[in-house]
Amino acid sequence: MRIHVCILTALLLASGGVNAAEVFDVLEVNGHPGYITAYQVSPDGIVDKVLMLVSGFDTDNDDHPIDDLTTDYQPVIDLLGPQGWDIVLFDYVRGDIDLKQNADNLARFIEVVDSIAVPNYHLALVGGSMGGIVVRTMFVQEYSGMGVDTFVSVDSPHHGVYLSSWVEGLATLMLDQYVAAHQMHHGDALYNQHYGWLQSVENDGYFKPNIIAPMATCAVALSNGESQWQVKWGDEIIHNKWYGVSCIIYQEGLTSTYMPYHSVTLMDDWATRRTVKWNRNVYSYYSTATSYFDQKVPNPVDEHGAPEYAVQQAINFVLAHAPQN
Repeated sequence: MRIHVCILTALLLASGGVNAAEVFDVLEVNGHPGYITAYQVSPDGIVDKVLMLVSGFDTDNDDHPIDDLTTDYQPVIDLLGPQGWDIVLFDYVRGDIDLKQNADNLARFIEVVDSIAVPNYHLALVGGSMGGIVVRTMFVQEYSGMGVDTFVSVDSPHHGVYLSSWVEGLATLMLDQYVAAHQMHHGDALYNQHYGWLQSVENDGYFKPNIIAPMATCAVALSNGESQWQVKWGDEIIHNKWYGVSCIIYQEGLTSTYMPYHSVTLMDDWATRRTVKWNRNVYSYYSTATSYFDQKVPNPVDEHGAPEYAVQQAINFVLAHAPQN
């Protein structure tokens, strides 16, 4: 890995801030693997409206995400850059370590952005998959909103990831060494510890009204569904390019291989239940109500268009809650 340890302010001044992809690498934070960040400066060079995209699960990351920022996310840059947005792709040196450590990384990087931005700048975070859980963990760990104005999670496992017996063996072989995988695997001892801790803080009476409520919050799913939507997943696994460990979902003719609708809900009032039928786990929702997010967005697009459409849904929410120039 090429090591760039840069002072971002100096880079901004040197580049003039015009359509420049900047680098800010910190390979260690507080004794654990840190972050690798690509920074896209808006055309006006003024850090006043920041959209930070927080990455999902990965293992050893020995590539810099600038290429991702200027290819995969180019439509986002093309849309928001002319509107004066500063776009950041926040990535991890190790995306498989303790979620709390990468939440620490994110918090420390936000402090860096605070130091170079104009006072009272607008900050929107969009966390995809595990990235949404890292953001949620950061709020709890810091016991602060960190100045975030808008938070959108895209298909993040707010109930944890459910693995069918078909893939549990394979997943164990592949992911057993990775702490974050255990922390998100529903029912795992580390899952119970991490998510139990999250919920204990989030439900303490102060947290949601004073830390989460001031933000505009939205959760976007990669599957459809509304209240009382029945979700069944068990041994019938369809492997697909997006989620190799997710399960098939049936509802009124709908077939989806994406993460179930729990990506947009929290476990308020024990919202899920599990029964066993024909030696298969069957999960269902009592309700999809959530006390955390202001808005939850189902995804009506089929498996080929859902991921791209979900990003558009997230951007639409960010723009709807942005300051008007």
